[in-house]
Amino acid sequence: MLAPMSTATQNRQGTATRHRLVKTAERLFATHGVGAVSVRAVNAAAGLGPASVHYHFGSKDELLSAVLVDLGAAVRDEILANVDTLARTDEPPTAHTLVHALTDPYLQLLLRHRTRGMRWVKIIAQLSPEGHPALHAAGRQVSESLMTEVRRAFPGSDPDRIERRWAISVTGYLQALGRADEWSRDGDRLTPEELTDFHDDLVAFAVGGVGRLLGS
Repeated sequence: MLAPMSTATQNRQGTATRHRLVKTAERLFATHGVGAVSVRAVNAAAGLGPASVHYHFGSKDELLSAVLVDLGAAVRDEILANVDTLARTDEPPTAHTLVHALTDPYLQLLLRHRTRGMRWVKIIAQLSPEGHPALHAAGRQVSESLMTEVRRAFPGSDPDRIERRWAISVTGYLQALGRADEWSRDGDRLTPEELTDFHDDLVAFAVGGVGRLLGS
C-alpha cells in the first residue's frame, strides 16, 4: 500500500500545477486573444484534467489575474516607486517624467524576460482599451496613484476628460510596444539595442501625445 503524500509534497505539486497553468494561459492569451481562449483549451494545452483551472483558480478571470500578476507584480512595484518619487517632489511632474515613470519598467521587463515579457505586454494591450476587471484588480493602486500625479501635472485640464485622454496615450503605447518585433527588417525579433531604440521612439511619441492632449 502506498503511503499518502505529505502536505508539503502536495503543496509543491499544487504550486507547480498553478505555475504550469499560468504559463500556458499566458502563451495562449497572447497568441490567440483572451476572449478566444477557453478554460478547456488551457487545461488541454497544459496536459491537465478538464477541471484543473477551476480547481486551482476558480474561474478564467482569476486565472487571468494570476497571469497578470505573475510578471506584472515587479512592473507594478517599479511604477509605484517611480510615482512615489514624483509625489515627493514639490514641483509638479511633466509629461516627460509622467510617461517615463510608467514606461521605463516595461522596457526593463522586456530586457529581463523577452519572450514572456512580450506575451505579457500583448495581454495588457488587449485588456487596456476595454478596462477589463482583471486589469483593474491587478493594478488599481498604480492607476490611482498615477492619476493623482497626472492631475497635479495638468491642473487646468478638463476633469471629465483627463483620465480618458491619459488612457488613450497609454493604450497607444502598449499596443505599439506589443508589436515591436513586427518592425524588424530581417523578420527576426529586435535585438536588445534595437528594442531600446524602438522603445525610446515610442516614449517620445507618447510624451508628445500626453502634452498635446492633456495640456490643451
